[in-house]
Amino acid sequence: MYKIYIIEDDANIASLIVEHLAKYQFECFTVQQFPHIIEEFNTIQPHLVIMDINLPTYDGYFWSRKIRQLSTCPIIIVSARVNDIDQVYGIENGADDFITKPFSLDVLMAKVNGLLRRTYGEYAFTETTTITIANTTLNPDTVRLQTKAKESLLTLKEMQLSKLLFEAYPNVVPRQKLLSAIWDDETFVEENTLSVNIGRLRRKLEAVHSKLEIKTIRGLGYQLVEESE
Repeated sequence: MYKIYIIEDDANIASLIVEHLAKYQFECFTVQQFPHIIEEFNTIQPHLVIMDINLPTYDGYFWSRKIRQLSTCPIIIVSARVNDIDQVYGIENGADDFITKPFSLDVLMAKVNGLLRRTYGEYAFTETTTITIANTTLNPDTVRLQTKAKESLLTLKEMQLSKLLFEAYPNVVPRQKLLSAIWDDETFVEENTLSVNIGRLRRKLEAVHSKLEIKTIRGLGYQLVEESE
């Protein structure tokens, strides 16, 4: 049974989510003490987190960053904030998906199921062999990008994107293939979600002093290339 940790300060919304997920045999936990979210997370060890942004004490962006330091557990942000910058900021701070309120419980369910399948189920990584290109190694076992200088922990989507790009090197990976591979239903993907995740991955390559970079091939997709001297 998958465990879902729901971090939502609106008791009615939290109750609706719990009631709906429980129908599908998920074990749900709601936050009890907002200042102690990390302690509760460590106790529960959830498979997935559903997180609001506007929370007491600290906002959801803060807690997403804290959770991401400990775990690659998928995080779905559910928020009334509808601006693109809020969605971008959520993904930048470690979230894997973003749903705006009011939302359909069926859409939330589809996103939960999709992320769980990608992380733990039929589409989860089974190949753990590291891939090294130039000075950079992708390690699925530790979910990290590594060079001799530094290493960086990846989110689920960053890992999936990295694997596709590393395996295809030096060929172009079509945008459609990236979307199809890391999201179950493309109708639920925000327009800029892929671009934001690619941007995060680029910065992580830079952070570990990788000699690799991700090029945008207009009208086609993305290509992993070695930087020219």
